[in-house]
Amino acid sequence: MRKIRFIKYIILLLFVLTLLGTNKPSFAISYEEILQKTISSYKNLKTFSCILEVYNKAGNNEENITYEYYFQKPDKIRLEIMEGKDKGTIIVYQNGRVRYKKGGVLSFIPLSLNVDDPIVLSIRRGRVNELSLEYIVDILTKYNPQSIKEVNILGYSCYVIEIGDSRDRLYNYSLQRIYIEKNNFIPIQLEQYENTNGQNELVHRRVYKNFKINPPIDEKIFNI
Repeated sequence: MRKIRFIKYIILLLFVLTLLGTNKPSFAISYEEILQKTISSYKNLKTFSCILEVYNKAGNNEENITYEYYFQKPDKIRLEIMEGKDKGTIIVYQNGRVRYKKGGVLSFIPLSLNVDDPIVLSIRRGRVNELSLEYIVDILTKYNPQSIKEVNILGYSCYVIEIGDSRDRLYNYSLQRIYIEKNNFIPIQLEQYENTNGQNELVHRRVYKNFKINPPIDEKIFNI
């Protein structure tokens, strides 16, 4: 009798485990494939443009800035502030140096600055070139994901890659969340969280909106 009950228990346990297994999300693509397709997409990228929305938090300070963003390989970046502090300011990064042209009445005076000059650092001391897609691809290649999901965001169908404890040049993160557009395998959003009293606190978010892959770009826009 005990043997029969034990067999029934095993059968029931196997049935429950099977049901639990069917509730797990299944993907027709592995993380390795997502990573390789994302790397390949970036390698094939020559130019890129978008509206870039950036949120930063450092202590009690916060900033929200919207840029018109242009990129040309190997490392040219042009940012023009559309919304936020110093609206109208143009920042150009190239070869480890920055050209800075402040919006407003001083717009006729461009400055040549080091990439770590406080004028062109975010409140989290992030550099201009760290707003690039390459920065995100680098995260993906360094860390294994703790989960993969699928969501629709900004009208795009995306894979969401969640990475646990990790770091970049300056900070440790308890969670990084990367949204990769499923058709072109382009990262379109990054969220970074720090552990604050046991909770994940958002400290950085960037969203690449209305992006264009390999659009024609006049090189003159990188000369200011």
